[in-house]
Amino acid sequence: MTTPQPESAESPPASRGLRNGGAGQPPTIVKPWVSILRAVVGLVIVGVAVGALLLWALEPSSNDGAPQFVALVGIPLGVTALTIQMIAHNSITNRRTRFNFLCWLFAALPGGLLAASLPSVLANPDYFGSASICGVLGALAMNLVLILLGYGFGALAWFFVVWPLFQLVGTVIRMVRGEKRAAVGLLMPLVLLTLSGVILVGAGALDLSDAGPGRFAWPQILLALLGIPGNYGVESEFALWIVRLMILGVTLLFVVPWLLSRRAERFAGLEEAEEAKE
Repeated sequence: MTTPQPESAESPPASRGLRNGGAGQPPTIVKPWVSILRAVVGLVIVGVAVGALLLWALEPSSNDGAPQFVALVGIPLGVTALTIQMIAHNSITNRRTRFNFLCWLFAALPGGLLAASLPSVLANPDYFGSASICGVLGALAMNLVLILLGYGFGALAWFFVVWPLFQLVGTVIRMVRGEKRAAVGLLMPLVLLTLSGVILVGAGALDLSDAGPGRFAWPQILLALLGIPGNYGVESEFALWIVRLMILGVTLLFVVPWLLSRRAERFAGLEEAEEAKE
């Protein structure tokens, strides 16, 4: 009868996710599998409920179709962005995500939103052009296109808004804990959030309908930021000043540390020169 051998003090416990690599081989890290199914299901259920409320309680033609746009584009956008953030967080913490939530994200969510939009389509035939079966199918197809746009914009929203916000909160928490050099992590989130703010606020601050398409609008945007008259219109002077302050803030984030480092190098050089003279 054999007796169990005591566990060596040098052998790592199994809970750390280490696997013995064999004789003469270092142990390899085994990433555990985690599931975000419950979180995604919760997001989908809440999203469909909010979308149904917007589509049923508000007129689809009010505010140039804002309820329809928010329900069919904004909700997939938000659910997708938060789902990507959960996957990214698991990847950063050396965990692998089970993709058993895909049917909820790409089948239940669009199906629920399309079903919620059907009563609105049938109740407003003049607005949706749904007086016939073909019209109903065409309106639902257009709603599906809006949902697909929401998925695409969700990835952009994650990169420019959700990820920087989570990074910013995490950096602030590390700074409160007193971790060294934690403030360096503030730079990139602030830059991305400022860029997002500049795009969103700037879009409402200027009227570039006469500036020309594509690249011809960029010179007019630059003239507007500098306050030089050009082929543009100012919709909101207050919003334009907010954009200017955002750009100034990001510029100072780069310029001030660079000036401080140059000053520190200069003083260090002077001290070395004085020590050499002595």
